[in-house]
Amino acid sequence: MPLWGNLDNATGNQKPQYANTSNATSASTIHGAAANTVKYYGSVFGISTNEKSNTTGAGPKLTHAGWVSQKIGTGPITAATIVTRGEGLNAAGFLVVTDTSVHGQGASVNISYTIANTANLLEAYSDDPTLNGINTITIVSGGLGYSNATQLSVKVSDSANITQPTFTFTLGGRGGRVSYETLVAMGSITGDDPRDDGFFPGT
Repeated sequence: MPLWGNLDNATGNQKPQYANTSNATSASTIHGAAANTVKYYGSVFGISTNEKSNTTGAGPKLTHAGWVSQKIGTGPITAATIVTRGEGLNAAGFLVVTDTSVHGQGASVNISYTIANTANLLEAYSDDPTLNGINTITIVSGGLGYSNATQLSVKVSDSANITQPTFTFTLGGRGGRVSYETLVAMGSITGDDPRDDGFFPGT
């Protein structure tokens, strides 16, 4: 029996023991439950020729269809830049940041903000609520596990706002880095574990 099969299914039983048992979980005879971390194999996907050629996903980043290791780098939020200041923010508060990336493991960030009269930032407040917006932001804690700075959903804690402010973010650590390694080049992968569709749509 060959070490690798060519069926990409949800049980992962076409992969050898030292790789992931599925796209969502991992168990390794060598590394135990840590096998699907960046330190070792990452996630191991069965990629068909159709998934490899689909330009709407990560297929073009691969060298070949087959069994592919994906390693997603993560890190904290290290910087935030105000793009628009918003309207109707009448009290200081905190940003509520949600990781909307496919990896989706970013958590525990703590970013506070102050407000000011956006027509004159030297004034801490305006009687016209449409002029009250974000003045400064402070990253109290950058959190961890963020993989894509462009896939963060942000709201202010002041629910009475008129218009939400917008931001751009910078990640530290290995955030934003995704690498792929073809472990076994194989053009005959069949089946499809749908849990890889966020990166490799199609079958």
